[in-house]
Amino acid sequence: MSKAQISRSQFVMTLTWSILGTGIVSIPTAVAQFTVRDAWLSTSCFLVGGFIAVVVTLFFIRRFPKRTLTAALVDTWGAWIGRIFGIWILLCLYVINCTVLRETEVFVGITILPKTSESTIGAAVMIAVAYAVYAGVEVIMRDGEFIMPLVMLIAPILFFLSLQHTDVHELMPVLADGWTPVLRGGVVAALAYALELLIGLQFVLFLRNGRKAAQDVGTAAGLVTVVLTLVTVVTVGVVGPSTHYITYPVLEAVRSIRVGRFIERLDTLYVIVVISMVFIKLAVFHYAWCVGMKDVFRLSSHRVTALTGALLVWGGGTAMFSSSDEVQRFVSHTVPLYFVVTFVGIPLLTVAVMAVKVGVQQRRVASARR
Repeated sequence: MSKAQISRSQFVMTLTWSILGTGIVSIPTAVAQFTVRDAWLSTSCFLVGGFIAVVVTLFFIRRFPKRTLTAALVDTWGAWIGRIFGIWILLCLYVINCTVLRETEVFVGITILPKTSESTIGAAVMIAVAYAVYAGVEVIMRDGEFIMPLVMLIAPILFFLSLQHTDVHELMPVLADGWTPVLRGGVVAALAYALELLIGLQFVLFLRNGRKAAQDVGTAAGLVTVVLTLVTVVTVGVVGPSTHYITYPVLEAVRSIRVGRFIERLDTLYVIVVISMVFIKLAVFHYAWCVGMKDVFRLSSHRVTALTGALLVWGGGTAMFSSSDEVQRFVSHTVPLYFVVTFVGIPLLTVAVMAVKVGVQQRRVASARR
């Protein structure tokens, strides 16, 4: 498990797809609950959360260059306290996967499989995710590389075709309601979505050049910020004030595309891209959870929990959220603080404690030599 297996390009691509998988579906909707005309400004705040993720990653890899986050917790805090913190991280990863799976079930059920039960959709998705996780981190990263041509082909086509229906006046006047709605929407983008980049702390161990992980996280944050801002601008320009009420405004923007008399309903291509990226996100977070279970409970391999963990996520998604509205409320009002404590507070506190322990040990060694 300690052998380096991930390239920097794979790491950046996988982080990017993991955020965009749910970001291009949910962020415009989440931000539009606070502001519509200035939603693109709120989405741009993703870069602030990306900067926080870069700082946390930088401190972490300097102190733990060859450790996952969960392994670092046990090493720093000891068996009992370390496991308590580790279980907190594992619960957070589990909740994230349940949330993403529930969003996926609803999205797929509404868009392409309206006659298929959501539980069946979820089961099919998690079986594929469990297989990818069982196969190993290389398979997940190669999946990220595999979908890149698909995304790079379809996304620009849909973007430029949507521009023909964009009304710039829907974005005017800028800051008519002041900064308060923009910042409230920005909190969701910066803290509920951008901090997910810190899942990279569970993969630092596998990087060939782990000391540059902070740069890679920054690259992924920049790419995601640009894409989400452009998507939000086009969506608001096409859909207008209805963005506040529609569950999937980006989907509506894509559905407006018409080319001549015969080419329409390109939303199928959009759904293909979204499902491909969501699969990567589920696999990444589930793999991180399985590795965390191995570290915290000293299991023989992450494969031990690949299938059983997938079953837990499948059942937990429906048990925790009965509808997409509940998911949206949870993401908008609970997740920001939850992620700050989990992905920022705990890693930085762990780094500080380890720094103190190392300093004390060095002073003892120096005193013994005297």
